[in-house]
Amino acid sequence: MKKVEGFFSFFGLAFTQVAVSTAIIAYTELVLSRMGYTATGSWQFYVLHLLFLLPCVLLLTPAGFMSDKHPKERVLLWTTVLSVLPLGLFGVGVYHSCLPMMFAGVGLFFVLQAFQSPAKNGYMKELIGVRFLASGSGTLMIVTFCAMFFAGVSLAFAVRENLVEPVLYSLGALQVLGVIFAIRLPSIGAYDETLKFPWKQFLTFRYARRKMAKAWKNRALRQSIVGQAIFWVMIFLMVFVIQDQFSSGSLFTQDALANYAIFGTGIGLVAGFWFAMRMSRNFIERGLIPMGTAGASVLIFLIPFIPRPYNAIAFALLGFCGGIFALPMFATMLYNTKPRSAGHVLSLSNVVQNLSILVFDILAIVAIRYFAVDRMSLFFILGIVCLVGTVWALWAMPQTLLRQLLRSVLSMHYRFLVTGVQNIPWEGPVLLVGNHISYIDWAIIQMASPRPMRFVITRRPFEKWYVKLLLSQMETIDLDISNPAPAMEEAKKALLRGEAVVMFPENAMTSTGNMSRFRLDYSSVVKDVPRLKLLPFYVQGLWGSSYSMADAGFKDMVHSGGRIISVAFGNELPLDSNPMMVKRAVQELSITAWTSYIRKLRPVASAWIRTVKRIGSGPSVYSPDGNHLSANALATAALSFAGMIEKLTKGEKQVGVLIPPSGPGIIVNMACLIRGKTVYNLNYTNTPETMDYCCGVAEVKTIITARVFVEKLKQKGLPMEKLLDKYKVYYMEDLKGQLHKSTLVKNFLRVMLLPAWYLELRFFKKVSLDDVATIIFSSGSEGRPKGVELTHLNLIGNIKQCESVLLPTAEDVFLGSLPLFHAFGFSITTMLCLVEGVPVATCPDPTDARLVSRMCAQFKVSIMVATGTFLRMWGLNRAVHPLMFSHVRSIYAGAEKIREDVRQLYRNKFKLEIFEGFGCTETTPVAAVNTKDVLMDDYKTVIEGNKPGTVGAPLPGTQIRIVDPDTMEELAVGEDGLILIGGAQIMKGYLKDPERTAQAIAVINGKRWYKTGDKGHVDEDGYLTIVDRYSRFAKLGGEMVSLGSVDFKISECSLFDEIDHFAVAVPDGSKGEKIVLVYAGDKSEDEVKDMLKQVGLPPLMLPGAVVKVDELPKLGSGKSDVQTGKRIAMERLGISAN
Repeated sequence: MKKVEGFFSFFGLAFTQVAVSTAIIAYTELVLSRMGYTATGSWQFYVLHLLFLLPCVLLLTPAGFMSDKHPKERVLLWTTVLSVLPLGLFGVGVYHSCLPMMFAGVGLFFVLQAFQSPAKNGYMKELIGVRFLASGSGTLMIVTFCAMFFAGVSLAFAVRENLVEPVLYSLGALQVLGVIFAIRLPSIGAYDETLKFPWKQFLTFRYARRKMAKAWKNRALRQSIVGQAIFWVMIFLMVFVIQDQFSSGSLFTQDALANYAIFGTGIGLVAGFWFAMRMSRNFIERGLIPMGTAGASVLIFLIPFIPRPYNAIAFALLGFCGGIFALPMFATMLYNTKPRSAGHVLSLSNVVQNLSILVFDILAIVAIRYFAVDRMSLFFILGIVCLVGTVWALWAMPQTLLRQLLRSVLSMHYRFLVTGVQNIPWEGPVLLVGNHISYIDWAIIQMASPRPMRFVITRRPFEKWYVKLLLSQMETIDLDISNPAPAMEEAKKALLRGEAVVMFPENAMTSTGNMSRFRLDYSSVVKDVPRLKLLPFYVQGLWGSSYSMADAGFKDMVHSGGRIISVAFGNELPLDSNPMMVKRAVQELSITAWTSYIRKLRPVASAWIRTVKRIGSGPSVYSPDGNHLSANALATAALSFAGMIEKLTKGEKQVGVLIPPSGPGIIVNMACLIRGKTVYNLNYTNTPETMDYCCGVAEVKTIITARVFVEKLKQKGLPMEKLLDKYKVYYMEDLKGQLHKSTLVKNFLRVMLLPAWYLELRFFKKVSLDDVATIIFSSGSEGRPKGVELTHLNLIGNIKQCESVLLPTAEDVFLGSLPLFHAFGFSITTMLCLVEGVPVATCPDPTDARLVSRMCAQFKVSIMVATGTFLRMWGLNRAVHPLMFSHVRSIYAGAEKIREDVRQLYRNKFKLEIFEGFGCTETTPVAAVNTKDVLMDDYKTVIEGNKPGTVGAPLPGTQIRIVDPDTMEELAVGEDGLILIGGAQIMKGYLKDPERTAQAIAVINGKRWYKTGDKGHVDEDGYLTIVDRYSRFAKLGGEMVSLGSVDFKISECSLFDEIDHFAVAVPDGSKGEKIVLVYAGDKSEDEVKDMLKQVGLPPLMLPGAVVKVDELPKLGSGKSDVQTGKRIAMERLGISAN
C-alpha cells in the first residue's frame, strides 16, 4: 500500500476503521458483562442483536442518499464526530449500570455506522483508485479483524480486572484521534448536490425498491452482494458456535480452548485476506471465489466431527477459505460501483448482509428452542448454503476458476509479471492483439487478465484430449488460416455481445524469437461494434520453453532454472489502425515487458556464477597459447584475483584494464565485477595521450596490464611509458606470482562445493542493476571519445535480447576476436558467452587472419561476430581456406556497413551468409539484426528474417522510431529521418557530461530513446535501412549529399575491388564544401580520378579531389577513422582548419 498516492490519507482512513472495530467489540463485551454472560438466550440478548442489525436495514435509503449527495469525506467526518454522543450515553449507562441506556448508546452508534459504512468504502475506492482496490480492501479487512481480536483480548482482561473506566477513556481517546484523522482526509469524494430526498417514495419503500432493482440488474454486483452475505453469515455462525462450544458467553475468556478457536479463526481470516491480496496484485482474482467456497463447504461439514482442541485448526482453515473468497467479492463490488451512486449500492450490500444474518439468527433460535437442535449442527445448514454457493460460482464464473487453476499449476515453474492490466475494461467489447510466442500464450494471457477471454487460435497443434477439452471450456474460436472468414465472423459476434476477444495476427508462432508480419486481416471484426476498444499486448519469457518453436539446442540451454514471464497490456489504439501500426505499437510495448523482466534478473557477476555452477568443468575460454579455462577454473582465478584487486584498489571505484581479448583479460574483468568495481578497458589503438585523457575522465588511478602485451605495443611504436608512468600499474605476471597455491586450492574447492548463493553472499560485493558495470569510450570517429556508462541492467538486458535471436546452444563456440574496449567485444563475445555458458575462442589480434582461421578450425567456432573490415581481411587472405570456417553456422556483423563485395566473397568462398546488424556503444551495443529465414510448418510459408541491404529488425524488447530531427515527430514508413532506439539497453549516460547526455536522450511517453545521429528509414516489416550519419553529409551549393551513398556507389564498381576508400567533406571557397576521396591502393591519383568517371556517379556526388595514403586510417573497431582521414586530406590539399 506504500505505492498508493496519498498513503497517509489511507492510513487515516484505516485508523477510523480501527476506532469503529474497537468500539463494536467494547460495546458488545461490556453489555454482555452487565448481562452476566449467562443471558445469551434472554430477550436482552436478542435486543442487542437487533440493535446491531436493524439500523442498516431501516436506513437503507437515507444512508445511501447521504453518501451520494454529500462528499463522502464529509459524511465520514460528521459520523466520526457524532460517535462521541453514543460513547457518552453508553458510558453513563455503564457508570449507573443502566442496561437500557447502554442499549440506547449501542443503537445510536449503529445508526451512525449505517451512514458511515457506505461513505467509508466508497471513499476508499476514490482515494486509492482501481489499481490498488484489492490491496486497499484487504488492508482494511485485516485492520478490522486485527483490531477486533486485540480489542477483545484486552477487554476480556479489563472486564475481569474491573478496569471499565480506563476502557471508556481509551475509547474516547480513539474517537478523538479518529476525528483528527477524519478532518485531514483530502476532499476527493464525488457527490451530487442536486439530489433531493424523496420523502413520499421513502415512506412507501418505493425508492428503496427502485434502487435495489437497479443494482440487482448488474450481474457482478448481484454476485458480490450475495457472496458478502454468505461470508458474514459464516462469521456470525462461527462466533455463535465458538461461544456455545468453548465458553460461557464472552467472546474472549480465560478458557484456553475458546481463545485457541478464536485466535485460529482470526489468523485464518487474516492469512486468507493476505493471500488474496497477493494473488490480486495486478487485478482482482475472482478465481479465488469458487476455490474459497469449495474449501469452506468441505471444512464446515468436517468441523462437527473434529474433537477439541483440534477443531480450532479447522476453524483457522475455514477462516482462510472465507478470507480468500470474501476479499475478491468485496473488491469486485467496489469496482462495479460508480462514484455518484456508490452510496446506495454499498448501503444495499449492508442491508442484504444484515438481513441474511437476521434471518439466520431467527432460524437458529427457532431450531434451538423448538426443535432441540444444537448449535454445532447448524453448521450443516451453512455447509449446504456454501455448497450451493460453490456450484453457483462454478456455473457463473468457470473461466475464473480455470484461470486460477492454471495459475496455480504454472506458478510452480514460472514467475509472472503483469503491467498495464488496468487498461483492460471490466466490461464491454475489447479486442486484444499481440505477439504469438508459444502454445500456451492463451493460458498466460487469460491468467493475466481480470475478465474471461475468447481466443481466436488454430486448434490443430493441440492434439491431447484434455487440452482440447480445456479449450472448449474456454470457448476458443477455431481459426483456419486458409479461410479465416468464419472465425472473424464468430469473433465479431462475441464482440457485439460485449465479450473480450484475443487474436494473434502473425497467424503462427514465431520461429525466430522476433515478431513477423501481421498477416491476419481483422478489419471486418472492428467495424460497427459500439464502444469497442482495441488494445495491444506483448508476452515475454516463453521463447525457448518447451512450448515454443525454438531449436532443441537452444531450448536445452535456456531451460534450466525458473522462468520469468512478463505480460504487458498497452493503451487503447485507434480502431482504424492498420496492421503495421498495431505491430509497431506491440513492438514498443515489448520495451515495457522486457524491462519488467530484466529488472528481476541478477547483475552480471551474480548471473555468471550461477552459470558456472551449471557448467562446472565444461569449457569456457579457449586460448591460442593452450591455456584454456573451464568454467570452474575461470571462477577460481577470478575469485583469487578479486581479493588481490580489492586490496590494491581500496577506495577506488574505477579500474583500468589494458589487456586484449584473452583468458587473462576475461579473468581481470570478472574479478573487478565480483568486487563491484567499474571496469574501463583501455583502447590500445588510440595514442597514449588519448588513453590518458580517457583515464582522467574515468578517474582511473590503477591500471592492470601484462608485460608481454605492453612490449608488443611498444614494438608497434606506441610510447606506453608516457601513459603508464602516470598511474599505479600492476602486471598480471607479477600478480599471478603472488598468488599462493593454497589460495587457488581453497577457491577451487569453494567453487566446486559451495552453492552459488553462498559464494555471492560471501565473496561478491552487492551491486544493483542500476550500478555502472563498465565505461566504454566511443570510437572517436567523429571527435574526442565520449565515456559511455553501461549499467548491469544494460548489459544483462542486451545479453538476453541477443540470446533470443542468436539462439546459441551448448554445442556452439563463439569467436572472441573483438577487443574488450569495444562494446561488441565486451558485451557479446565476452559477457554473453560467460553469462549464457557458451565457450569463446579468444584471438588477441583480429588482424591476424591466420590465427583467427586456426582458432575457428581448431575449436570448431560456430558463431562469428565481427566488423566488415575484419571480415573482408579474413576472406581475402589466401591462407584462410574454406575448410577452416566449415563449422561456422552464423556470421553477424556490425559497426559499419557491409559492402556487397564482402557478402559475395563469403557466399562464394565459404557458402555463408553475413547477417548484418546495427548498434552503438550507447545501446550496449545491439539494437537490430538480421536472422535466418524460416520455413513454417505448412511447408509453403517463409518467415523472412534476413533482408540484405538492411541492418535487420529491432531486437525483442527494442523499438526503432524514425523522427524528424527538428520536430521529433514520427515519420511515415519508408521516409528517411533521425533514428531513435528505445529499450532497456540504452546507456545510463555520458560520463560526467549531463549536457551531452540530455542532447542524446529523448524522453517520449515516459520511455528513454537514444538519438543515434544516423539517418535512415524502416520498411513495412520494421527492417531498418541506414542512409548515413547526419554528420557525414556534404553541403554543395545548398544541396545535401550523403558521403555514405558516395562510398556505397563507388564500392559497387568492380574497378575499386582492390582499393580501400572513404569520402570526406572539406571546406571549399566556391560551393561551401567539396567531396574528397581518401584511398589506399596501387593506383595513382590520376588513375583513380579516371576510374571515378566510369562509376557513373551523378555530377553532384563526383569527388572533386582524391588523396592517396599508404594505409587507410582505422579505429580499433575496424571502422574507418573519418576524422583522421579528413585531417590528412585537408593537409594534402593545403586547406586550413580555420
